Amino acid sequence: MIKMLHLFSLLCALSGMAVHAGQVANLYQADVAAEGDWQRDALKQVLTRVSGKSDIAAAPELEGEFKQASAYIKQFEAIRHADGNRMRVLLDAVKVNQLLQQNNIAVWGALRPDILVWLVQQKEGNRSFVRRSEQPLNAALQQSFGEAGLPLLLPLYDMDDLLNLSETDVWAGFWQQINQVSVRYRPDIVVLVAVDSTEQDGQPMLRLNWQRQENGRTYRDEIIEKDESSLMQSFAASLSSQLAQQYASVMSAQSDSDYVLEVQHLTDLPALVQVQKLLQQMVGVSEVTIVRYDSDSAQYKLSTSISADGLMNALRFNPRLRLVAEENTAEYQSLNLGEQPVFSRFEYVKP
Repeated sequence: MIKMLHLFSLLCALSGMAVHAGQVANLYQADVAAEGDWQRDALKQVLTRVSGKSDIAAAPELEGEFKQASAYIKQFEAIRHADGNRMRVLLDAVKVNQLLQQNNIAVWGALRPDILVWLVQQKEGNRSFVRRSEQPLNAALQQSFGEAGLPLLLPLYDMDDLLNLSETDVWAGFWQQINQVSVRYRPDIVVLVAVDSTEQDGQPMLRLNWQRQENGRTYRDEIIEKDESSLMQSFAASLSSQLAQQYASVMSAQSDSDYVLEVQHLTDLPALVQVQKLLQQMVGVSEVTIVRYDSDSAQYKLSTSISADGLMNALRFNPRLRLVAEENTAEYQSLNLGEQPVFSRFEYVKP
């Protein structure tokens, strides 16, 4: 009893520690122009980012909510910029999630895959990597991924890259070579992007073709826009929509289900508390309780409104947790009376 009280007191003392996770920062914060209906624009930007749906503002069931967008705003401040005044707006995450839940729209949490983008542009028959951050395509790519909440990894394009990968490899989609060179960046997803010029109705346009592979399947899309900014916004929207269909989860309006996770290699109390906080930050998780701590492993009970598959989709992108053994989806079980089944097992990875 004394030992458990001592453990509890240490956990309380450590509860104020900062937690660093592989999360999208400011998921519920918008940056919009100060002119016009900035409150509506802020709500649209956050709903798009959290749902992965670029057309969410057109949903008829949400029309009334956009008319009262101020109800979702917690804080805002005016920011002066050389190109015009902006508004930085923080929205209420709980209210936003509830709105999506009530309309049966999936929520994509802050734990998202790291995306490595190899970007090649062809001009007058010459292909080159878009390497410098100040290049319009690169700047637009970073801006668009930031607005969409997509974690972006940019290659170094150093000698290790350039000696082992050519522009033609990326343009043609030679995946064996691309995957070998990409390993050093430890991405969750690798995307190839090829940009060139074209015409549409007699007007000069930019054309973007992108592709990625997953589980032996290749996903492709083509986008045509008038400028770099529009091109990358459409690219980010297309990729975000595709990934959200795979990783976002519908939050159930019914009572929460309970699942038990076992985490190994917890060698000290700070690690024990850090894992608890990481789990508490997940979308749809209402409570995390440590139900067992023995030697270097612990069991955490999670109360959550998302499905078992949704829970696993979120956990797989947590950089501090590594799956020990794949579990059969059919064997996922809610907590019932009696012995608590272990939903899945992970290893803790130190920062």
